[in-house]
Amino acid sequence: MTVHHRRSGLPLVAVALAVFAWGFGPLFVKGIDASFNTIVFWRVLFGTLIAVAFAYLMRGRITIRLLVIAFPAGVCFALSFIFGFASFQQTSIVNATLIPALQPVLILLLATRMFGERRSRVELGLAALAFVGVVVVVAGASADGSSLEGNVYAVLNLLVFTGYFVLGKRIRETDVHSWSLLAAVFIGACVVVVPWSLITSHDLDAIHGADWLLLLGLILLPGMVGHGLMTWAHHYVDVTVTSMMTLANPVVSIVGAWIIYEQDLTPAQLAGG
Repeated sequence: MTVHHRRSGLPLVAVALAVFAWGFGPLFVKGIDASFNTIVFWRVLFGTLIAVAFAYLMRGRITIRLLVIAFPAGVCFALSFIFGFASFQQTSIVNATLIPALQPVLILLLATRMFGERRSRVELGLAALAFVGVVVVVAGASADGSSLEGNVYAVLNLLVFTGYFVLGKRIRETDVHSWSLLAAVFIGACVVVVPWSLITSHDLDAIHGADWLLLLGLILLPGMVGHGLMTWAHHYVDVTVTSMMTLANPVVSIVGAWIIYEQDLTPAQLAGG
């Protein structure tokens, strides 16, 4: 089964679909009229319920042992939501999505030691080029919705999401049921997010009308489709490959921001992107 999937190319299709789905996340968050604390609360709470239900629907099982193993990934997952959603609201979508695009550089540094993966000099050169591009994008940012605080949140999101990405890959290498793992990660994230949101949020009842539709889209598309497919594909695709493919994520977000929110790109950002 594993060998068949590795050779079929299906996991790469799954990664591509996951990355495409993730690109809509910042657009949904930007459109919801509530604090990022509140968005994270409802996103994780409902996402956990759906993930657990789907895990059992897919004949998975959530055990205490799996919850313990997945908890560190769940903590990184929760922090990624907190820092990521804050960056989506407090800086431009261009910066909030392109700064985390540095992830492949970090993954390349970790993958050899953790998974024995080795990449060619060309791939290493492209990773370095990606780093330069992101620096150019941030340095050339206009005042259109960007902020230093939001950029810092984006950097923190980069670090914790890389941790989640690597931990998820390591657990899937043991052939854990993918949807059960995703549900366990969501449960771990709930342990962090729910008390944090209850303490820090002042508008938990601020989701109304169309905001619920945007929240549902956020849960189902980037959440279930994006994280679900990526978690499944982790067992079959090198983490350096999946990470490099996530560089397409900002393209979806930036085009969407240009169409929906009229966020212009400066010439420097176009060159860097």
